[in-house]
Amino acid sequence: MKKILKKSALVVSAACLITAAVYAKPKTDQMTGFEGSSTEWRAVSTMWSDGDKSTAIELSSEWASEGKKSLKCKFGDISRGTGAATYFTEKLDYPDISPYDALAFDVNNTTGGTVQVALALTTGSGWTWFESKPVDIPAGQTQNIRVELYEGALKAAHSNWQHTLDLEDSDDLRRVAVKFFLPAGTKAGAVYIDNITMIVE
Repeated sequence: MKKILKKSALVVSAACLITAAVYAKPKTDQMTGFEGSSTEWRAVSTMWSDGDKSTAIELSSEWASEGKKSLKCKFGDISRGTGAATYFTEKLDYPDISPYDALAFDVNNTTGGTVQVALALTTGSGWTWFESKPVDIPAGQTQNIRVELYEGALKAAHSNWQHTLDLEDSDDLRRVAVKFFLPAGTKAGAVYIDNITMIVE
């Protein structure tokens, strides 16, 4: 009898754990999967007059982490030092991301070297730029990048560009940008981004 009770208790415990795991799964909403016939994203190129190395963007079926398309982000040669290549949109279907805890996106690095990538969110009437810590993407690899919005890991001008801030004015999102940092000697080429999602824990 005791053995039967113990087995029953184990079955109930296992069922509770499985149920808890199901309910603990984060909720995600897709911000964009780049599946349309056109895109509102842009390459910074020369428009911000800051030496950005991005040149153009296009929707591409050459690679995708979900669906059939991604955003192909083209950049020019990096002859010396490091160069940033930035791609952004100000046409947002989700101008209020305050219900969400994190954003995530997939990156495919087709270059011959390690690149770094960061997410930048511009919010509020003052267009405050909040930037995440850069993440290394080795040559030829694909990674899912997750950016926490409220764990004191973002930087802005008013933190002296130290990663100590939570996202502010998240109910007034003005711009989403993905910024790549390319090492010296990188030849003109492209990287890909896909499946930008918003996450609620």
